[in-house]
Amino acid sequence: MILAWPLLVFIAAALAWRRHGEPGGRGWRWFLAWSLAGFLMSFSLVTGFSIGLFILPVAAGTLMWDALRSPHLREASGFVAWLGATALLIAAVTA
Repeated sequence: MILAWPLLVFIAAALAWRRHGEPGGRGWRWFLAWSLAGFLMSFSLVTGFSIGLFILPVAAGTLMWDALRSPHLREASGFVAWLGATALLIAAVTA
């Protein structure tokens, strides 16, 4: 599971990079779609082998769908934003 997570992110980045010149989804709705993918991926990583195994296929599907439909850096920053938000939430809970 721990190896699947970076592999999925790498595949999604490669798909988005190959399609970055093509028209696709833009705007705040796609930012929210990328944010959902970031939340699901980070939540599946944090929960690990408990519920994370059941969330990972949904998270992977959402990530690949976003990478194919909206391969733009501005919207994809929502993915990174939720990764950071999850890290801050974990830091706040454990402090």
